[in-house]
Amino acid sequence: MKMRYRYFKIAGTIGHSRLIWLISATLIVNFFLISTANAIPAFARKYQAECSTCHNNWPALNATGRKFKEQGYRMSRAEEQGFLNWDKTLPVTAMIKARPYEKEDNGDKKIRALHEVEIMIGGVMAKDISGFFELEAEDDNDFNVEVGSASIAYHPMDALNVQFSWGAITWNDPYDVYSNARKLTRNRASVINERFGGADNNGRVRDSRQNVTLYGRPKEMIYYSIGISGLADDSNGEDSDVINGRLAWDIKQNIMVGLTAMSGSCENTASNCAVKRDFTRVGIDAQADFDNIRVMGALLSAKDDNAAGTNEDENLALYVEASYAFKKDGRTTFVPLLRLDSYERNDGKDDFTELTAQVSYYLTQNARGFIEFWNQDAPGSGNNNNMLTLQGEVTF
Repeated sequence: MKMRYRYFKIAGTIGHSRLIWLISATLIVNFFLISTANAIPAFARKYQAECSTCHNNWPALNATGRKFKEQGYRMSRAEEQGFLNWDKTLPVTAMIKARPYEKEDNGDKKIRALHEVEIMIGGVMAKDISGFFELEAEDDNDFNVEVGSASIAYHPMDALNVQFSWGAITWNDPYDVYSNARKLTRNRASVINERFGGADNNGRVRDSRQNVTLYGRPKEMIYYSIGISGLADDSNGEDSDVINGRLAWDIKQNIMVGLTAMSGSCENTASNCAVKRDFTRVGIDAQADFDNIRVMGALLSAKDDNAAGTNEDENLALYVEASYAFKKDGRTTFVPLLRLDSYERNDGKDDFTELTAQVSYYLTQNARGFIEFWNQDAPGSGNNNNMLTLQGEVTF
């Protein structure tokens, strides 16, 4: 599998000792912060609010959380703040993930006692200006510290925001349909995880890239974004001609239908493009919340010029996901989740079907453990696969 190349990669190899230092420093800082804030993340500490204010079941956003994100991490656009005025509360959040058990039918059993560490810094930087910065270290890349995503944005009005980011092409999107950052399962939805024909620098919708995006709400029920981006995993944004757009309509409170599209070219300067290769991604999607039930999904059509530039490959990807939040005394406890993925490869000749079943238990609003079973039906005899994963996550 191609390793994701990050933008601001720390020079040299970062050893385990520096990772331990990074974790220790964060724990020390957050110890003083959480001792009087009920161990909830930075934004909740700032506003003395519960995590459930912005999340149905963390990390999924509700309507309040979406508005908070769109307004530049502010509860109200009328908030006035000077440069780096964080009301004596450092805007630091840390997340630690442990995966003590993972067994794939076509692979070995793995023990990932420490799977991933993330440190996120974000909030209002100055009047109408926000920023976000994420450092992460994963066992997949020997715990080298990398920038997962970064952004700076200007928020003059609801109808128009300007964002400069290194992250997924959907980084600004407040909904969860295409979100990689707010995924609720160990496996990612096919529409953001497939490379399709490979003309997008052999990348995926979820991969990081350079983005300049305009977005906002001209009407309360209409959300739009339009931007220009680089190719997936291209930190230099060379020949950045990827055009993308998004339109979401809240047809009722907590019911959204949307359209998304991107189009671009992989020039012969890229490593996997001997000739110029064009590509498009067009999708329809929906997300709905009914009390404690969330249902969402997307259908994406992908067209890519083949490696020789002589033909166009077309593949489809679809997923539908449903979850239910059991609650006690207003707090989420158990969340069962079920997702069906169906997608094509090789110009639609190969069909894959995946089923993901997960049960999460929330110890607190910002700490959960889950067990997940994933099954894949793949073309060809003996190619089916399944995986069982046990994972824990805590953010503070």
